[in-house]
Amino acid sequence: MKAIILAAGRGSRLGSLTDQRPKALVEFNQTPLIERTVRTLRAAGISEIGIVAGYRSEMLAPYADRLFINPLWSTTGIRQSLSAAQEWLESQPCVVSYGDIFYSPSLVRDLMHKDEDIDLGYDPQAVKLWQQRFDNPLEDMERFVIDNGRICQIGHRAESLEQIQGQYMGLFKLTPAGWQALSAQLAGLTAEQRDQVDMTSLFSRAIEAGVRVAGTPTLAPWGEIDCPSDVQLYQRIYPQL
Repeated sequence: MKAIILAAGRGSRLGSLTDQRPKALVEFNQTPLIERTVRTLRAAGISEIGIVAGYRSEMLAPYADRLFINPLWSTTGIRQSLSAAQEWLESQPCVVSYGDIFYSPSLVRDLMHKDEDIDLGYDPQAVKLWQQRFDNPLEDMERFVIDNGRICQIGHRAESLEQIQGQYMGLFKLTPAGWQALSAQLAGLTAEQRDQVDMTSLFSRAIEAGVRVAGTPTLAPWGEIDCPSDVQLYQRIYPQL
């Protein structure tokens, strides 16, 4: 199976850490995120890795078996970056990873081996992690409701921690049928909305339209790096990684 890493963005909230490099090259425990992701995917059995690049794309090329380019990276959302790899998505199942996260090979293998068209990796205990990242986790976390392996709600502001049964991690699997189902949700959007729509909103639209979106849990260490304090936190709580 192939994998696509979405790494077109600069990551302006990381400040000086991304002045001269893409967000995916920020280091965690002295290892660039993109290098860590490639190693994880290889360890899980991924055969070929494509990277969707934009900002300072030449710096990501050495890590990719194939480099895709989103020339509109600075003005479009992550869904537009995913579309840059449409050739792969239309022809075979692919694991898709955001470029600013880390996770375990075991979760990747679980996603690869399940028979689902759209399957999202999630952390059922994410509230505990977010309580270390934010003074008030509800300000950043969104609703995530899952029943018998099928996600019922994703996105939208949560009114209480009880509405957060997990956290979508930015790692998922799509088959060609799954990609087609997601793409169909763009039909009701304006051109500007299609350019800017994020993946969580797209998954939410699919769920509301009756599309099955599955969830695969993990309790292994993982994290997303969105600001300098995240780097410090993960290096403190995951010194072994």
